[in-house]
Amino acid sequence: MSHKLIGRNTKEQNEAALKESLWRSEGERSAIDEMQSKFGVDIRDEKSFPVMKPGFFREAAKKLRESDSVTAFPGVLRAGVQSIVNSIYESVETTFSDWAHVVSSTKLEELYAPIQGIGFPSQIGESEVYPEVGAAGLDIKLRNRKFGTLMSVNRELMELDQTGQFQKQAGLLGEYAKQVLEVYCYGKLASVAGAKYANISVPTSETKPADEATYPWSTSLVGGGANRPASYAALSQSTLQAGIIGLMNQLNLLGLKMSVNPKRLLISPYYRFDAAVLLNSGWYPTGATAGSTGSVGAINPLSGILDLTTSRFMFDNNGSVNASSKAWYIVDDSKPFFVCQVNVPAEVQLENPASGQSFDRDIVRFKLRVMANADFIDPRFAWRGSDGSV
Repeated sequence: MSHKLIGRNTKEQNEAALKESLWRSEGERSAIDEMQSKFGVDIRDEKSFPVMKPGFFREAAKKLRESDSVTAFPGVLRAGVQSIVNSIYESVETTFSDWAHVVSSTKLEELYAPIQGIGFPSQIGESEVYPEVGAAGLDIKLRNRKFGTLMSVNRELMELDQTGQFQKQAGLLGEYAKQVLEVYCYGKLASVAGAKYANISVPTSETKPADEATYPWSTSLVGGGANRPASYAALSQSTLQAGIIGLMNQLNLLGLKMSVNPKRLLISPYYRFDAAVLLNSGWYPTGATAGSTGSVGAINPLSGILDLTTSRFMFDNNGSVNASSKAWYIVDDSKPFFVCQVNVPAEVQLENPASGQSFDRDIVRFKLRVMANADFIDPRFAWRGSDGSV
């Protein structure tokens, strides 16, 4: 069964979808049930389970030892770290939810079947037969990918720390789990060979149709559409206008005009101030030339025409995450043209403290697991003005 992508997912809806997935995995549900049955505590409640309080784990270990319940401590520890991770995960600011459509995934591989449209109506004479039209669509599969890391903590830091250092370290697991989605969304958006950030390699788009010669960015998509200029150019008033016009003239698989309404500009910090001037200046933001629209004192036709999203994870043409990346995109974020599917946002597993390295070295080891992926459903709703090479 395929996902139905209808309408717009606002940032609030995307964040709500991520939050709903946080406590859904089997391991997380097990931790919730165990703590409720043994101690009557809901680990999702910060008041009854104050894991962010400095010294929480030291006090918990002390109380459990005094009550001769040492065997229960690993469960408390695992539940506590999961609570920290989920709490920080929710608070991490990301930008992919501004424009990507977040989908809650329940399978290893998700199916999507977007319909591009049907044939246009024909003029019919009296008593003539109505022409039958066909539908054009896409058949897309997107498999979830697994990400993770192992973190080791000295047992002394966990049980004796009164400064909250342990909570801060555990919190980074949640922060990085959320940033995996940010990196993957912008990496797939760029779809540059060899794209990499830290230990994550991001492949080019995995949803490329067999009949597209160049994908996702092309001057000649099937049907006659295009989502990039013949030559990339720096962000400017004229190139922004060209991108908006290009998207508003977009064609679908059947060569028919599409309802694409450019709404958002995606940039790196490199263009943050230039974009602010172009999109917010009340007056014409650039000098006029003879025979062109606009002059000194003229209104700015770009004022308020696009929303602005700035990401520090914008990939350049070399596949590197660069704060000085010159890549920029215009997208219609009212359409679910790009999905970020999330199966497991951030699941924490604890190694048995009485075996393995935990026993040999007197450490506590946590494993973070993330299952997700991101990719295009239809790149015709996006325009790449530059891949960062200009």
